[in-house]
Amino acid sequence: MPGLIQTLKKGLAKKNPPEAYPWSIFKELEDSLNLIEDFDQIALNFLGKFKEIIPVEKLVLFIYDQDLGKFRVATYMGFRERELKNVSLSSTEPLAKWLKVNQTFLSLRDQPSVLNYLTPREKEILESLAIELCYPIISMNRLIGILLVGFKADGEDFARHELSLISSLTPQIGIALENALLYREQRERFRRMLRADKLATIGELAAGAAHEIRNPLTAIKSSLQYLETKSQDEKAKKLLTTALEETDRIDEILSGLLSFSRPSEIRKERHNLLESLEEGLELISFQARKQKITIVKDFPSSPLELNADKSQLKQLFLNLFLNSIQAMTEGGELKLEVRSPDGRNVLITVSDTGEGIPEENLDRIFDPFFTTKKGGTGLGLSICYGIVKSHDGEIEVRSKVGQGTTVLVKIPMNV
Repeated sequence: MPGLIQTLKKGLAKKNPPEAYPWSIFKELEDSLNLIEDFDQIALNFLGKFKEIIPVEKLVLFIYDQDLGKFRVATYMGFRERELKNVSLSSTEPLAKWLKVNQTFLSLRDQPSVLNYLTPREKEILESLAIELCYPIISMNRLIGILLVGFKADGEDFARHELSLISSLTPQIGIALENALLYREQRERFRRMLRADKLATIGELAAGAAHEIRNPLTAIKSSLQYLETKSQDEKAKKLLTTALEETDRIDEILSGLLSFSRPSEIRKERHNLLESLEEGLELISFQARKQKITIVKDFPSSPLELNADKSQLKQLFLNLFLNSIQAMTEGGELKLEVRSPDGRNVLITVSDTGEGIPEENLDRIFDPFFTTKKGGTGLGLSICYGIVKSHDGEIEVRSKVGQGTTVLVKIPMNV
């Protein structure tokens, strides 16, 4: 990013002699910001250079996720993966609010009055991660990230010039990260548009094909039923019974195709979404216990009323719960999180700790008949996609092989 070193020199050299700062590392960081467009690489490179400049034991960068409505872990150093599992920071809790308003770092050791202002959950996170400093990552006057800094490796206190250095560095990093996020969002938006267009075309073809196949299939089934009643040969009757069963299976596949392309008419009714989700979890609870899967719920304390098709939403989430269970054959955790980040939409997050989905398959998981499951039809997520779209909602899948899968479903509260 042009001007990084000049900005730092202007802001810091007055307070300490130029030799107090590792300008060569700043130059490397500046060059990387100018060359790298990938958000993950910029974030990881920033933490790496940070540790070179100031040897700290632990660093973790949280970035605001608009889909989730909270700050999630973007990258980290010095932590084990399990230490940061399910750790997030709320945009509505005191820590984020204080950093946004004050736009300066928080020293947990030197500012105990602010620490007392935080919620018990925030205090527990900061204490469990052994955090010493909290820095806001600001861009365009928006808090886009939070940098948590652990203790120095040598056990010494942070020097005044080190604190000034970090404060001067984070705004430049904020701009670079914001640009990378915008670039990523543009790519993601374009990818979603392409996927929507593709699935719309597939839906039209599927609806036409299903209709054309169903008519002759009905005639075939009627003929087989007639022959079955007339046949006296046991072997022939057995073959006819098998053929009838296969026609029923074909009919079920066609019904699935039609559900994807043209979901049944929505019958809106005002209902508490949390009750429907509880009912869905109850249906899979026996199988979950059998597979040693722990179910974790994070629900609002008050009812969450939706004007939507109760039966379709129950089918949607039951499919997602079953997918998660099938991905955790050796046990794990199924987490269901519900919130309304903006008061207009409800966001339901279904996460598992299963085997995950390869990145190359993520763009195809909503395609009819695409499946990696043995014996699967590949229509489950297609039907889920159709239900969500019929409610003017959005569905997105995030997954990493070996770490698990998260499905985000956003539905307007008054569809």
